[in-house]
Amino acid sequence: MDTERLVQHMRLAHLSDLHLGKNVNNYSMIEDQKYILNQITDIIAQEHADAVIIAGDVYDRPIPPADAVSLLNEFLYELNRMKIEVIIIAGNHDSGDRLNFASELLERVKVHIAGTYNGSISCLSLFDEYGPVHFYSVPYLRPSAVNRKMPDESAPVKNTQEAMRHVLGNTPMIMEDRNILIAHQFVAGAQVDENGSEELEVGGTDQVASSLFQMFDYTALGHIHRPQKAGSEWVRYSGSPLSYSFAEENQIKSVPIVELKEKGDIKVHLHPLKPFRKMEELSGLFADVMQDTCIRDHSSSYLRIILQDEQDIPDAAARLKAQYPYLMRLDYDNTRTRSEMVISAAERVEQKTPLELFEEFYELQNGMAMNEEQRNLAKQEIIRIFEKEQA
Repeated sequence: MDTERLVQHMRLAHLSDLHLGKNVNNYSMIEDQKYILNQITDIIAQEHADAVIIAGDVYDRPIPPADAVSLLNEFLYELNRMKIEVIIIAGNHDSGDRLNFASELLERVKVHIAGTYNGSISCLSLFDEYGPVHFYSVPYLRPSAVNRKMPDESAPVKNTQEAMRHVLGNTPMIMEDRNILIAHQFVAGAQVDENGSEELEVGGTDQVASSLFQMFDYTALGHIHRPQKAGSEWVRYSGSPLSYSFAEENQIKSVPIVELKEKGDIKVHLHPLKPFRKMEELSGLFADVMQDTCIRDHSSSYLRIILQDEQDIPDAAARLKAQYPYLMRLDYDNTRTRSEMVISAAERVEQKTPLELFEEFYELQNGMAMNEEQRNLAKQEIIRIFEKEQA
């Protein structure tokens, strides 16, 4: 960093889940993403941030479209122009190998990329008036990636919790210094939106406990789109900068700005973000939704409209689209559809085993999936009960 900035305490902007190149209900979000990145750039400049963290899911898919690559290039160019350090890790949507392209060259212009796990995690040290701040970057971690890098005689890890424990346990750290972890994982107990846009593994094998991060002064997480703390004041999901599903419509998206002074003195404040277009749900009768006042208030938003008319409206989608150009989805909520939903839910329950139903109940009550030992105990107890009933 520049010598005049060494007298200041460290200020970090924490981002994640940009999902550049994403389409939502067949609408390209590239214009919205460009708008929000320009807003984020203004916040970073206003806050005089020294470093920007992007905690995974830079792109929405492993092979991103050209306009998404161009948009990231523009964003990084602006950050470099402001002489800001940028630390990027790969998320589960990214191709780590592609994200790593030219990473050694980009190091020279203060862009530090960790795309893949290669047996150890990279550490970048930056300095302010209080000394060094060490940034440890863990790209999206899969047990298979860790097992490939372990010695042949070592017992393989069976899940992401074990993988993360192994990786962090073999990472040398100076505990007297300030240490920041950057990771893209699902922390057990984190709040996930039903029908949201995150991709989580069935059975909870991708979950990690927030207690694994207790040795770090701040953990910058990506993967969950809802901004939140995860088990600790200093373990935080920044959340996605935009809503990418209607489940996220009421979330206040923001940029966490993390201020680091001497060790133990950390402050986090959130800068709210205003989207180019809001994502909203409208419910009501067709006649109500077609009122001039409703059209005026909502015609510029991405919409899911839920019609409550008992009879289907002829050409409803086309007629609504003429007034609401950003209509993404049209559904009905009436006696017929509610009956269909009840029947469908009952059919799904009937198709599940007693163990699967108990696992769902356990996760609903405890906010985390059963581990293998609990699953085996539950299975044995269910078998015992059924055997007793049949005796």
